Amino acid sequence: MTNKLNYFILTGDPGVGKTTMIKKLCSILNAKGIKTIGFFTEEVRRDRTREGFDVVSMNGERGRLAREQSSLSTPARYTVGKYGVLVQEFENVALRSMKMPEENVPCILVIDEIGKMEFFSTTFKSTIKEMFSTDSKNIVLATIPIRKGDPIIESIRNNIKSKVYIVTSANRNFIYKEIEKDIYVAMDKL
Repeated sequence: MTNKLNYFILTGDPGVGKTTMIKKLCSILNAKGIKTIGFFTEEVRRDRTREGFDVVSMNGERGRLAREQSSLSTPARYTVGKYGVLVQEFENVALRSMKMPEENVPCILVIDEIGKMEFFSTTFKSTIKEMFSTDSKNIVLATIPIRKGDPIIESIRNNIKSKVYIVTSANRNFIYKEIEKDIYVAMDKL
C-alpha cells in the first residue's frame, strides 16, 4: 500500500521559476473548478532593480514581506541580507489567506513560500508546523528553499505525505504537468 500524498512541494534555486509555476498550476486548477486559497510571494522591482518582496493572497490582497532596509523609515527588527522583513504586514495577508473555508469544499492550500523570511513570524511558523504534523486531509501546494535549513522545513521535505519536485531551468516548462496529474490523483482520494 502506498501512502496518500497530501503535500506537493516545489524546490529549486532562487529565480528558477517556482512562483511562476505555482501561478500556472493555480490557473489550471481554478479553470477546472478546483478552488485554491493561500498566497504567493512576488518580487518588487523598480527599473530592473529588486527592492523587495510582497505577499499576495489568491484573492489579490497584497502586503509587503520585505524591503531594502535603507528604504524603510524605521529599520526592521529582522533582516535577510539587505532586506528588512516586515513581519506584521506579512502576517496580515498570509495568515488570513490560509484559513480553510468553512464549507466542506475541496480546495488546495497554496503556500509560496515557506522560508527564512516567512519564519520570522512565529505565528506562521507554528501554523506550518501544525499543518504538516497533524493527520491533515488538506492538500497543500508549497515551495521551500533548495538548501537544507530549518528543522520544520526539513520535516516537510521528508514527510511521507510529501512529494518534492526539484524545479530547474531544464524542466520548468513541463514539470507542472506531472504535478497537476499528481494533485488530481490526491483530489480523487478525498
